[in-house]
Order: sequence, then C-alpha cells, then structure tokens
Amino acid sequence: MRVGIFDSGLGGLLTARYVRALHPQADILYYGDTAHLPYGDKSPAQIQSYVRSITAFLCAQGAELIAVACNTASSVAIEAVYDAAGTVPVLDAITPAVRAFQLHRYAEPVGVIGTYTTIRSGIYRTALEKLGYSVQDLATPLLVPLIEEGWLEHPATHAALDTYLSQISGIQTLLLACTHYPLIEPQIHAYYQHVGQKVEILNTAALLAEEIVRNLPPRGSGFFSCWLSDPNPRFLALAERFWEAPILPIPAPIA
Repeated sequence: MRVGIFDSGLGGLLTARYVRALHPQADILYYGDTAHLPYGDKSPAQIQSYVRSITAFLCAQGAELIAVACNTASSVAIEAVYDAAGTVPVLDAITPAVRAFQLHRYAEPVGVIGTYTTIRSGIYRTALEKLGYSVQDLATPLLVPLIEEGWLEHPATHAALDTYLSQISGIQTLLLACTHYPLIEPQIHAYYQHVGQKVEILNTAALLAEEIVRNLPPRGSGFFSCWLSDPNPRFLALAERFWEAPILPIPAPIA
C-alpha cells in the first residue's frame, strides 16, 4: 500500500521520515506544496482548492491512503480532501493528537502553538477543552517562514520563540500543532531550560506518523518518491535537512 503524504511545504517530510523510521518498508509518495507555503496565511477557500488538486494528483500516482501532514489543511480543508480522495482512506494531522490527549492525561495548562489559520479555527482548543483541559493557544505565524528559510539557529528564530513562548507562560504541556515545528524542538527545549520551566512537548508530526503506520500492511517495497510544486535550489537543500538524506524531488503540477 502506497501512502500519499502532503504538506504546505517541507514540514511533512518529517512525518514521512518518522514513518520510514517506524516502518522501513513503507511505500511513500510525498507532495510538498512549496509554491504556496505557508498555508497559515491563506483563506480556507484557497487552501481547499490546493488540497483538492494535490489529493487528486497523489491518487493518480497510486496512493491508497492519503495523510494530510498539515494542521492548517486538516483544520479548514479536510472535507475537500475527502471529496477528492473518493474511496481512498484519509488521515488528518489533528485526530491523532486529540486521541493522545484522550488516552493519556497530560499535565496542564496545555499550550498549543500553530499557524494563524489553525489557531483561529479553534479546533484544538475546542477538542481539548471538551476533554477537560485548561488550554492556552497562540498563533505563531513567523515560525514556518523562518523554518522554510533554514534559519533554525538564526537569532531571528530565537527572538520569535522568546516572544511567542513568553505569551503562554505557566503551561506544563506544549503541543506543536504544525508539522514544521519539530525541526526547532531543540530550540524550544532550550527556551524552557533557560527560563527554568519544565514542559512536556508533543508534536503532531510524530503522532500522525504512528497513526499512518498503524494503517499500513507489515510489508512493502520501501518505495519513496517526492514532488515539490516549486523545486528551487533553496528548497532542495532544505528538503535534505527534513529527510536527513539526499533527495531527488520531481517537479510537480502546481495545485
């Protein structure tokens, strides 16, 4: 079974990498919509248009399972993915995270950071409050562009994190509600160490990868193919950082 994984840019490659680590024989088709990133500042209607095209493309390439490795698309455009996928099963980035909070009682207050569109949708706040959690959520729109620029250790990234994380003080659990954010998880840990605060960090990329693997057969060929809608040299270099190996993406139709 080939799983088609897509994201607004390269963050979903982390999910694909986690899938490969858990299931080395998994067959993966990855689409990174680098021409339109970040999705977090786009309208729901625009995102819905993108994901319909991407889902149809991955299904045409033989995907038998679609995984939306994008919290923004999962929060405002999942119905468009279902429509385009037809009978092909779909997994979103949000359900595995909410299930984790159902199965294990994490310390609270819980902080949630994500793109403007994800946070504005209220999808995590609503779900976690229904489970009885105290929640502080915050839009952190600068982080995806900084990550996609490759500025993981840049002073601008540290300054943005300092500014954002100081606004959700007192939390004991932090959910990274964007599949890009695990790439700066060490910097987030460093912030909390610096301020002397103990915070458990969960990331939706890893939780989605575990859900994908649960839905895959035990054997596969280990096939991997990657399409980028804007495969410029900067994205190619960054893709290898996400995948942690050389990668040869194929130019894709722009959604």
